[in-house]
Amino acid sequence: MYPKINQNITIQLFNQDLLWKSMVAEIGDEELFISFPMDHTINGLLQNGTILQVSYTANESKYTFTSEIIGRKIETIPLLRLKKPLETQIAKIQQRENFRVNANLRLILQEREVRTLNISAGGLLCSCHMDLPLVEREEVSGTIFVPNVTNNEASPLSFKGEITRIHLIKELDRQNVAVKFIRLDPQDQKKIVQFCFEKQRQLRMKERGLRR
Repeated sequence: MYPKINQNITIQLFNQDLLWKSMVAEIGDEELFISFPMDHTINGLLQNGTILQVSYTANESKYTFTSEIIGRKIETIPLLRLKKPLETQIAKIQQRENFRVNANLRLILQEREVRTLNISAGGLLCSCHMDLPLVEREEVSGTIFVPNVTNNEASPLSFKGEITRIHLIKELDRQNVAVKFIRLDPQDQKKIVQFCFEKQRQLRMKERGLRR
């Protein structure tokens, strides 16, 4: 499901924790036009070719897709031009008891180091190059490094997981891989829950600051 005009969205630098609020201004056949975030800290970060993760909520479901900045358009307010994804490239994030938070964490998956896009107590979504051979429904082994909420030191948490979805981004030679935890120590799961609550708290504080 594509976002609608005047839809509030969140944009995030691909594989980073930097995110901002925006809004869809226009929708074309091959482009999306979104408002330029009103945040002075963004200066110099949103250049042509920058890869963004776009997230939004519609019909009580959350959606996300990856896009690229292809230019700007000067209107009453400055707009960013984004490459419009195929509708099949938009992923629906199920609303689960194990809520997910965006997080750029170090992850060792099948003995290769990659980075996460989001995480929950039930699983994670990671990004890696397409040369890492992975197959849906395959069982994988991994270690994720989750910061401790008290001292921010990363603890290595080992798990067994099952690949539930692979989304190919051929133009970037990358794949987004969803992994469900099938074996994870309960104490390690608690650490992930604590991390997710802290990330959600920080996000709410940032959103309140953006609304001021």
